Amino acid sequence: MTSTATIINHEQFRKLFPFYFLLDQDLNLLEIGPVLARIAVEMVPGSMLTDHFKLSRFGQNVLDEEFLKRQLGSLIVFESVNSDPALFLRMQVLLLENPVRYLFVGSPWLRDAGEMKRLGIVLPDFPLHDSTVDLLQLNQTTNVSLRDAKELNITLERRVADRTSELSLANAELSRVMRSKDDFLSTMSHELRTPLNAILGLSESLSENIYGELNEKQARSIETIAESGHHLLSLINDLLDIAKIGAGKMDLDMSSANVEDACKSSMRFISGLASKKKISVSLTIDPSAATIHADQRRLKQILVNLLSNAVKFTNDGGHVALQTKGDRERNALDISIIDNGIGISTIDLERLFRPFTQLDSKLSRQYSGTGLGLSLVLRLTELHGGSVEVKSELGKGSCFTVSLPWNESKTELSHEHSVKNRAKATSNDATMGPLILIADDNEINLSTVCDYLLAHGFRVIQARNGLEAVQAVRNHNPELVLMDIQMPVMDGIDAIKSLRADRSFVSIPILALTSRAMIGDQDRCIEAGADEYLSKPVHLKQLVKIILSRLSGAKPR
Repeated sequence: MTSTATIINHEQFRKLFPFYFLLDQDLNLLEIGPVLARIAVEMVPGSMLTDHFKLSRFGQNVLDEEFLKRQLGSLIVFESVNSDPALFLRMQVLLLENPVRYLFVGSPWLRDAGEMKRLGIVLPDFPLHDSTVDLLQLNQTTNVSLRDAKELNITLERRVADRTSELSLANAELSRVMRSKDDFLSTMSHELRTPLNAILGLSESLSENIYGELNEKQARSIETIAESGHHLLSLINDLLDIAKIGAGKMDLDMSSANVEDACKSSMRFISGLASKKKISVSLTIDPSAATIHADQRRLKQILVNLLSNAVKFTNDGGHVALQTKGDRERNALDISIIDNGIGISTIDLERLFRPFTQLDSKLSRQYSGTGLGLSLVLRLTELHGGSVEVKSELGKGSCFTVSLPWNESKTELSHEHSVKNRAKATSNDATMGPLILIADDNEINLSTVCDYLLAHGFRVIQARNGLEAVQAVRNHNPELVLMDIQMPVMDGIDAIKSLRADRSFVSIPILALTSRAMIGDQDRCIEAGADEYLSKPVHLKQLVKIILSRLSGAKPR
């Protein structure tokens, strides 16, 4: 090889660098090193390099003359496209002149001894450490000795090892910080949900006249308390959802979702605020796109967030529209929320989906909000494999379009109707007075749930810690247990495990009712033996339905 003749001849080069290949300007293989030719038999002179390898660093074939000139002297990692498992090569590109050719020198990127055995290579196949190729260009111009090159190579390896150690420490610290964040969110979730459960439970009981009749003014006040509590709950849930998605722990409950039901339910959610601002709302449904494979609850969450924003940022007397349209060519369902509100400037659109961001500080004083809604919309949409498009003009309004994969389903709605009818039938059994054990160390929550269940025909016994709960089950044999998780003496997890260890109580329905709603909490409760996991605050009406469904032997949806 002409450019290396000042140091070594061709045969010496082949012995020192058995992992190399030579390319012409058209990226045709001219020559392959002896060991490389042995382990990559498909590489033969005359074939194209891109037929065999891609650039692992770029994830695609971008090899051309301009790219190679930019990478002269750089270390490049190739990944084979034909081998299974893939062969990785660490190569440095050098330019040879007269004629112009490209020389790649390096070795396989081996991460463990098993890969050497798999490739069929041995230590004698490595006359030089692969990092020595970094010094080849320097050798060509300065004629330094191999001994000096090895010493420099050792220095480079030491620097790499030091840097790797620093990165390992940084990653360990990052992991610790992330765990601390999750612990903090879990604690705050419990501390916020516990009093909020009492607020919503009591307001629901008062609105149903459980403690006596209310006058009109009192009823309006209770309604305001409930609305504020539910608003606070939605903020807590948004924060926890963002944390779950960020940790990669958000699981979707995918099924055949009814598009019209989701849209109408979401429109009802914002109808009160729209009515107060005298904003007209309209709904246009594409009848050809009746169902979509999605998480129905998360789909409603996406729509409610977008509709709430549309109403919030639309002036009194404006208009908000929700439209759906199926696109068979794209196999997509487009759901658009259109308003004639304040609009968004072009310069602000790129910051639109960042969490905890309101685009104009003046808006935060005029319009309340945490800035989590749109970030959550984008992340939930992406989890469904979809996208969000925004068109807006300042002062004229906005159009947010959520595009979701449209997998037409033949699932009928009869299953949903049968479930509703079964729930309705079992609700009549409440008058028979099933005995329910409620275990909770918070007196307000305990009395609120007890009063509500008593008012609906259940018999109730109480326990204030896990040990009392286990003893009460053994003494009174209730038909169902509502078990709080964080309790003194014995927590709910241990209490559930203790009951499941007793053959007499293997089949008793146990519902974990807890303020904890962080990643892994549900799995821990189910693994302990709970039949269902309910995070506080829970709607008491829904709780009754779940209890009746469990008592009837059906698993609620």
